[in-house]
Amino acid sequence: MKKRILIVDDDIMTLKILKKYLEDTYDVVTENAGYRFVEKMATYEADLILLDIEMPVVNGLQAFDELLKNPELKDTPVVFLSGVSNPNLVRELMNKGAVGYLVKTIPRNELLTRIEKIFNDDAAREVVREILILDNDIELLKEMRSTLLAADFKVKVVRSCVEAVDHIRGHHPSLFIIGHDSSGAGPREVYQSIADVIRNERVIPLVMEENFFSTELIDRVNEALA
Repeated sequence: MKKRILIVDDDIMTLKILKKYLEDTYDVVTENAGYRFVEKMATYEADLILLDIEMPVVNGLQAFDELLKNPELKDTPVVFLSGVSNPNLVRELMNKGAVGYLVKTIPRNELLTRIEKIFNDDAAREVVREILILDNDIELLKEMRSTLLAADFKVKVVRSCVEAVDHIRGHHPSLFIIGHDSSGAGPREVYQSIADVIRNERVIPLVMEENFFSTELIDRVNEALA
């Protein structure tokens, strides 16, 4: 499955050039407004974000601050884009958590090499496992997400089988906690309906026959992962 890269830049020509450079190797999506990126940031499901600094209304630095406030997205690697090289700005951005800084005129081969290194470095230091949770109870999802985030897991919550299958195929979570689907199907029915996808994508299923208490949830998750 290709890694997904989101490019955020208000310059349409830059979007077209970078997309053309990357689309043979990666799944590329684009956004041409910083404020729309902030509004929709949870929907892109990007593995890496190339973020322009100078944009109207909401610039790249402001957008990055909003990203860092989101516990589910704050660890997404962000590379800033600029029309000029600025060593002082590079240091500032790296101190804030950016993983890189690129000048927009970067040659294609160098761009691909830099991005490949970022993905390799990210994989090498990746110790956080992602948990996918499916249930139709919003309050339960919030409680479980909060508990797992506090235990340093990465968490994605969904309410339907369709959303779950899309996420599993695109992101390969370590564990899939299966509750009730929004259609009313129970955990066992949900599991049986998408069992082939779960097996093919090598995801560990944890069928939630009953609601887990917060203290029990971490134990059940760790036991399943072990």
